[in-house]
Parts: sequence; structure tokens; C-alpha cells
Amino acid sequence: MEYEKFLRTKEYFADCDLTYRLDPLTGVLNRQVATEYIDYLAAHGKKFSLFLIDVDNFKNVNDSYGHPAGDEVLATVAQYFVDNAGEKGVVGRYGGDEFMIIFEDVTDYDEVWNYGHRIDINIGSVKFSFSAEFSVTVSIGIARCPIDGADYGTLLGVSDKALYRAKMKGRNCFIIYLPEKHANISLKKERDNRTTSMQMVYEMYRSLTVDGEDISMAIRNVFRSFVSNFMYDHMCVETAAGINFNVVHALSPRSEFKPVTYSLLLGSTNYAGNIRLGSFKGEGCGEDYARLSKEHKKHKLSSTFYTKISAYGKDYGFIRVDMVNSVRIWQNTEVSLVMALADMLGLILHYQKKTLEELPKVRETKVGAQK
Repeated sequence: MEYEKFLRTKEYFADCDLTYRLDPLTGVLNRQVATEYIDYLAAHGKKFSLFLIDVDNFKNVNDSYGHPAGDEVLATVAQYFVDNAGEKGVVGRYGGDEFMIIFEDVTDYDEVWNYGHRIDINIGSVKFSFSAEFSVTVSIGIARCPIDGADYGTLLGVSDKALYRAKMKGRNCFIIYLPEKHANISLKKERDNRTTSMQMVYEMYRSLTVDGEDISMAIRNVFRSFVSNFMYDHMCVETAAGINFNVVHALSPRSEFKPVTYSLLLGSTNYAGNIRLGSFKGEGCGEDYARLSKEHKKHKLSSTFYTKISAYGKDYGFIRVDMVNSVRIWQNTEVSLVMALADMLGLILHYQKKTLEELPKVRETKVGAQK
């Protein structure tokens, strides 16, 4: 009832019968009414921002805790959006685990950024009855009217591009659409947009073997593909001699990346030869991991993933992936692919009787959409 009372303060809903206009599970506007509200604002020349929000990895909630837990997550985060949208934000459920927030008279970049930051930064503190340890994150794509479009269809497409960028950055972040950065993003049907793991493994193998003995060319080409597809800020090989094969995304806020203390890498790997950094706390992970976390924090990196390159008991180095500003939620698919790449490189180095330090230094390469 409180949310209905709030909606009544908005001109569009003042005289509406809200009985069948609210989503029964979450209590916020259903998709049809949220869409009609956006159309109304646009048609009357109102300025507003559209936040398209996706609950990260929601399928894992249903799979791990059951559908009642999934319903609790949706209802709880919907209330969280209502509480944090303030007097300017109207919340709707787009469908499934996706929500909309329409902020009327909010288009200034800094004000939009503040709302995005408020929603994104605090959602991890939301508690759920089915697990004291469980926490949720969201990805947000933001469009502004009339800056990015003057009708629902255009604004939805623009915010969807920004949301796609947020997901490819590793989720758990918000992106405000900027044409110079995001206009060239191509959205396809999901089944066409996702290359299967099997296809990517095949492409990796083909790239690593098509150049014959030229491992340097092969590594560079595969890294370029990874950085483009997953929108990593930086990918390289790191050994005791330093880093090589630097590939940087064109949209990365930084172009220079420094090596870390190699002995800390060797002492921080888990049983699979991996290291995941994000919180930089290093709690319960050993002294080397804690020192490595501090070193990465000193380098001002938000998230880094390492996987060891080895074969037949010999270690050659690490593949390293960096994110500068976003705390990336490393997805199982991408981690598995980077691990598979490391295994392939280890085998090639073993059979060619080479080491990574022997390979020539390759100039830094930039990839990704540019304008």
C-alpha cells in the first residue's frame, strides 16, 4: 500500500486503478504499465533516465536454493530498488530477473551516476532468510531521454547496449550509455550471440596451431580474441622476467600495466593453479596471497585472474587478466576457457622445447570498439 500511495503522487498514476497494474510477486509496476509510463513521459517531452537492471547469476539461486528462494530474492531486491530510488524513481519489473527504474527529471550525468552508484554499491548488504552468507549483485544499463532517444523502443535498445557492456565487464556494475563508447555494440539473439565453449576451444586450438612454430603470433591473436569477446581491460603473460603479449581493450581507462612480485604468484595459487583477486582482503588465503592482494591494490586494479601455464610438472608462467575499475564476477565459462588456453600453451611449449622468456617481446596491442 505504501508503494501505491507513492505512485499516486505521480501525475500519470493519480487517477489510475492500480489493482491489476502491479506485479503480484514483487509489488512494483508490471511490464506493460512501466512501458506505458515511459511512453507517456516521452510523448509529453519529459526528461528522464531509464535504468535497465539484471540480477546477476539469478539462475544459480534457483538451482542452489530452490524456486522459493528465487522468489524471495526477486521480491526483496524489488523492495530494495523502491527504497533506494527515492521520490524521483518509479520501479517496474521488466520480466524474469530484470527490473526497470524510471527517474523522472534526472538526466544530468553526475546525478544519474549518483543514483547508479547508490543502487549498485549497497545491494550487497541486503539479507535473505534462506542463507546468512548469500548476497546479490546487479548489472545496470542506463539511457537518458531525450539525450539517447525520445521513445520507449529506442531507449530500451540503448539501455540494453549499456547493460550488455556491464555484463561483459564482469557484472556487478552500472554503465551509463555514451554513443562514443557504446554505439557500435551489436545485440543479437541470445542463441546467436553466445559462442559455445566447444566452439571457442576449437578456435583457440586452431589459432595456436595455424601459425606453426610462431607461438608469439598465436598468443597475440588468441589474447586479442579474448579481450574483444569478454571486454577485459588487459590480458598478458607474466613470468619471472616480467610481462609480455600485452593486449589492452580500447575502452580500458589505463594502457600501462606493471608486473607483480613473481614469487607471490607461485605461493598464492589454488589446487587448480588459479588466483582470483577482487576484494583485496586476502583473508584466509595465506601470507603470499595477502601480499599479492596489497600489491594489486597498489597498482589500482579492481579484479585480476591468474591461471598457471604448465605441462608435465613444469611451470612456464601465468596468463593474467585485469579489470581496472570494476570488481568482476569471474564466470565459470570464461575461467574454464582461460584455463584451457593455459593448458594448450603449456603443451605447445613442452613439445617445442621452449620457454615463455625465450619468446620475443611483442608490442602492446589495442582491440575493441573505437570511434
